[in-house]
Amino acid sequence: MSGAPGDATGLDTWLDRLFDRLRVSPLWVALLGSAALLAVFVALAAATGDLAAFLASGSGVWQNRDARLAVLLSLFVAYLPLARRALLRGSRANLEALRASPALRPVGLSTLLAGLPEPSRRGRGLAGALGVLFVPLTALLVDRDPGLYLRADYWHLAQLWEFGLGGLLGWNAGRLAHAMRSEGKRFSELGRRLPRVDLLDPASLEPFARQGLLFALPGLILLSFFAFNLGDRGWIGAALVLGTATLAWTGVAAWLPLRGVHERMRRAKAEELACVHAAIHGDVAALAGSAIADRAASAGLADLVAWRALVLAAPEWPLPPGLRARFALYLALPLGSWLGGALAERAIDALLG
Repeated sequence: MSGAPGDATGLDTWLDRLFDRLRVSPLWVALLGSAALLAVFVALAAATGDLAAFLASGSGVWQNRDARLAVLLSLFVAYLPLARRALLRGSRANLEALRASPALRPVGLSTLLAGLPEPSRRGRGLAGALGVLFVPLTALLVDRDPGLYLRADYWHLAQLWEFGLGGLLGWNAGRLAHAMRSEGKRFSELGRRLPRVDLLDPASLEPFARQGLLFALPGLILLSFFAFNLGDRGWIGAALVLGTATLAWTGVAAWLPLRGVHERMRRAKAEELACVHAAIHGDVAALAGSAIADRAASAGLADLVAWRALVLAAPEWPLPPGLRARFALYLALPLGSWLGGALAERAIDALLG
């Protein structure tokens, strides 16, 4: 890990440096980038006559595959670099929140992070290259005719635009997945190394849960991409295959930062129960390593039984109700894409009409 232990890794690309120099929000940069891409596409379509042919056809933007994909790809290509940046900056913020956690005492964050592997630049590039391979895979799942792509009359402006932006989308998606895997493994190992865990007050461990929630959002937004296309018969098979893979990866990505701290909480719970059980059976010295060691001398049998009940009821995941509710809200994003698609169609049709 480069820099200070609390620094995010991977924020060293030319785009990150550009974001750092600009005085406007990266969100506005992404929105302006999407608008610029759409403007270029419309200008090229007008120059080639494709726009006039589309308007003469009378079909809606969302019913026309090429027009729909031009809009969606322009949006998602601009979103993914922003998502990767937000993910890495969020990782830094969650590490900073953990720095003051009593669960890290007396060792400290810097010591716990020492020796953890750094993200690999080569691995990041390989992940981007693998992401590009999803473009021909998606094309084959949609049209299911390899010979179609060998015909000269297939390659028009829309197809060149879709494959070009699709490759860029796959590249950024692969790099985003690599960042999620690297940061997730780092948080998992950090959680596994925690010196102590307060079973009755896991609030200090919430940054692990926030990290998992942060990792869930990009995949759920990508699922929205497939939801927008489900009205196209050719996309149903692709959406089922790639959407299922995206959903599975989203689940793994959200679980990865929580895996280590979950194991640590379970281990702390088992150790505490072992101490209490031994004390209940007469070995009062067993409470020396217990959370109630200071009260061991005055603890009676009823106290020990009550404490055992509290420990048994203690959670094994640092997931407060508020974060669970937010995750449920995130799950509604792909469903909301149906409504969003209808509204977007009306807005774009009104703009072009």
